[in-house]
Amino acid sequence: MEKKQWSDIPSLEGLEMEWDYQPRNADGKRAFQRMTTKDLAQMFGDRPIEVRVATTTATVSGSLRDLCEGGLAVTLGTRLDERQNIKVGLLLGSEKIIASAQVRHVQRRDREYTAGLMFIGLEPATRRYIAGVYASKVLRHAV
Repeated sequence: MEKKQWSDIPSLEGLEMEWDYQPRNADGKRAFQRMTTKDLAQMFGDRPIEVRVATTTATVSGSLRDLCEGGLAVTLGTRLDERQNIKVGLLLGSEKIIASAQVRHVQRRDREYTAGLMFIGLEPATRRYIAGVYASKVLRHAV
C-alpha cells in the first residue's frame, strides 16, 4: 500500500457551506450561569451544602460543587453512571429542592467523583428560586 502525502489531498478551494453554524446561545455561552460553593457560602454560610442522591439501588450523600437553573455538580464517594436517571435533594437556605435529574458526566478526583447533573422537569417555582439566588449573588457583588 502506497503511503499518501498531504499534497495528494485535493484543495478545498471553492467549498461553500449551505448554512452558518449558530451556537444554541447567540453569544456561545452556557444557558445559565453557575454559582460556585464560594458564591453560595457568601449567601448561606460557610458550611458545605449536603446533597442527597437517590438511584434505583441506593441513596448516597455528597456535597454541592456548583448550581444553576439547568443543574448542579456534586462531589460523591460513589460513582454514578452517565445517562443514569436519579432524584436529587438539597437544602438551599430555607428552600428544600427535590428534583429529577440525569447524570451528564462523571469525573474521578482522587478518591471521590464529581458528577454533573442536569435537572429534568424542574418545577417552575424551584427554577425561579434558583434564578433569584443567582440574582442576589449578582446584586450583592454590584453593591
